[in-house]
Amino acid sequence: MSAEKETMYQMIMAVIRTYVYPVSLESFRLLPDSLVLGTAILAGLSMCTSYSVLLFTMFELMIGQRIFASIIGGISPIGAGPDALNEVCLPGFNYPNTMRISLLETIGKPSFFPSPVIFFLTGIFSYMLGSIQEFKREIKSLGGDLSVRTLIGVILSGAFAFVMLAFRYSHGCESFGTLLLSLIMGAIAGFTLVFQNKLIFGRVGINILNLPLIQTAEERGKPMYVCAPST
Repeated sequence: MSAEKETMYQMIMAVIRTYVYPVSLESFRLLPDSLVLGTAILAGLSMCTSYSVLLFTMFELMIGQRIFASIIGGISPIGAGPDALNEVCLPGFNYPNTMRISLLETIGKPSFFPSPVIFFLTGIFSYMLGSIQEFKREIKSLGGDLSVRTLIGVILSGAFAFVMLAFRYSHGCESFGTLLLSLIMGAIAGFTLVFQNKLIFGRVGINILNLPLIQTAEERGKPMYVCAPST
């Protein structure tokens, strides 16, 4: 009986090592670039303003990471992990001739600090959470509980960011300090871009949930008339 259990366990582990683990590694490695391309396709097909602004925000985050990396790297290249040049640590699409192309490291900058992957993903997560907060009035009017939505969003975003941080740290891509500071910087950048985009594009530009907007009479600049008794 024990031999049978051991055999079943070995079979399961073999399947995980052969199919699940390589696919998971490749998915994590391709995630930032595939997220940008997927958003670009969605914005083009839907012709939606908020998705176009989200795509614009992604490019802003990559440019912001390049600026930070250029300033800090010019002073001292810090934060590298022991296996920073390992293939699994390098985002983008690989070719059979060992060439690689990555939007994250073309518009952004290949750097150890801030980590391009963690800075970008954390920035996107915080941008989405900040955008949802801007529409609390619409969500409540539609019968939704904003606190529950926000809590779930924070938990899921935090869990995913932790998984990515653990993935890159366990594979020696960056040091723990670099990953943690990149996460904090990305979160600050994402929330900052919410206010910037609201100022430039208005509330419709950050409406990633595509909710119907509610405006008061004062905001629309039109008076509201109320019937009164004639006597």
